[in-house]
Amino acid sequence: MDKADIKNKYFDKIKPVLRKNRFSQINMDDMARHMDISKATLYKYFSSKDEIITMFVEHCVGYFTYAESVMADESLSYVERFQRTYEHSLKSVVYMPDILLEDLKEAYPNLVDSLYFAQQERINSLEQFFKSGAADGVFLPINAKLFLVQDDAVLRRIMEPSFTIQFDLTLKNALMDFYQMKKHQLIVPSKLETVNDAYVEKQISQILYQIS
Repeated sequence: MDKADIKNKYFDKIKPVLRKNRFSQINMDDMARHMDISKATLYKYFSSKDEIITMFVEHCVGYFTYAESVMADESLSYVERFQRTYEHSLKSVVYMPDILLEDLKEAYPNLVDSLYFAQQERINSLEQFFKSGAADGVFLPINAKLFLVQDDAVLRRIMEPSFTIQFDLTLKNALMDFYQMKKHQLIVPSKLETVNDAYVEKQISQILYQIS
């Protein structure tokens, strides 16, 4: 492997750690330990902690950009693209929890701005996608901004450790039930019987396995 490939391999090892811990509480010693390399080797590939944090945020921005491209992919049905929109919303919450957003606001405001810009671009793409789906008789007319705000607020609440205990629900069931709510909000009743939920259930299971 060339240097770029090795660097990406080490970066892949640190991504799960960055998703679960505050940036401010992780130093280069911690990163070297999680990458299973010496600190000297770490500095061979990464100039600073800031570079690693920047790479992580750029990775998140890239995911939002990918999510936009999926909504424009007409080889997928409107329903399939809606299901992927739900998947993207869930991954955004899981991989960018509140504690990391707070850290970004305090320590890396320029990076959080790029993240918010990418989120806004996703909202713009979603608005066009919903309009097209409504024009073709698949979706009900709905406000895309409020739809995504609801995703973010409810999914963040569901992912709080206290949620499943308070409401006596399993995490998977809560996420599937919320998906069912979103499906009925968006898709016209005559199309609901044709919806296959297997993809969403599989993705939820995979995401929960990755974070367990």
